[in-house]
Amino acid sequence: MNKFLLTIVLFLLIIVFANSQNITPVGISYFNSTAYNGKIKIKQASELTNFMETSVGLNKKRKGFYGYRVKIYAENHSNARSQANAVKAGFNQDGEKAYLSFIEPNFEVLAGDFTKRFDAVKLLNKVNTKYPNAYVVKTIISYPNH
Repeated sequence: MNKFLLTIVLFLLIIVFANSQNITPVGISYFNSTAYNGKIKIKQASELTNFMETSVGLNKKRKGFYGYRVKIYAENHSNARSQANAVKAGFNQDGEKAYLSFIEPNFEVLAGDFTKRFDAVKLLNKVNTKYPNAYVVKTIISYPNH
């Protein structure tokens, strides 16, 4: 008899809990299209807001953000500028762009704009035969085109 009553009580509890889980999206104001007049309201701490504003401001000031490129050329002899220009013009790998810069005392050519080091290493492996002294560097990269 006790097992029978226990079974009935458990069955009733399962039915009650199963019915209480029926939440429709209309019942939640987040899913209601008329809530907030079609605008999103974000509540966050003022410290987080300040951090985000500072981060965005720094990225705008430096015209990019930190990422990875592959340095394929770095020299400082008398013909380094012309050689660097030739390397930049001759670089063509998977549509990646090459950049020429002068960081004293070297003229450098860096390739790619990668947010992940792993992607830069993949490019490094592809160009390693043509540019055996190439290596991955962390630098400021351009914003991606979407």
